[in-house]
Amino acid sequence: MKSRILTLLGVCLLLFAAGGIQFSRANTASLTREDTGIAELKEKQKYNMKDIMTITTALADYISDNDVLPKQDGIYDENGEFYKVLSPFYVYVLPITDAWGNNFRVYCGEACNGKYGISRCGADDFVVVSYGRDGKKEDFEFNPSDPGAGLFEIESADDFDKDLIMWNGSWVRAPRPKRR
Repeated sequence: MKSRILTLLGVCLLLFAAGGIQFSRANTASLTREDTGIAELKEKQKYNMKDIMTITTALADYISDNDVLPKQDGIYDENGEFYKVLSPFYVYVLPITDAWGNNFRVYCGEACNGKYGISRCGADDFVVVSYGRDGKKEDFEFNPSDPGAGLFEIESADDFDKDLIMWNGSWVRAPRPKRR
């Protein structure tokens, strides 16, 4: 009788432990899916940042050769003058949309004034923007007395809705590099 009770107790403990293992595996699978989702979002964001750098490099090369920027105030397409003056000479294929499928915005010269609180722009200033995953303009204002204030930490999936903004080759709104 005593051995049957121990056997029954052993089976109960085994079932409990197995249930605990299943619960643990379910939580691990959930975390893994969440981590994978964040990793995919980070990959898209990095791709967008690379494309913004590509556009910025093309603009810097163009102004270096021509002493003036092409006119641009917002979104563009492959049929517009902005695209045609930069591609294929300054960049083989000028990125038009970001990894989220939203149009990049480019503002050149005085068209930069007032964008995200940026002011006192001259003929050789430019701003390149991705509206982020949600495709909506974020309510962000650049603070010239604290230029790093626009850099942010990736803490949740919502952070991928934040805009990416480069002004004259410097990030004014972007994820902050992780400190090691």
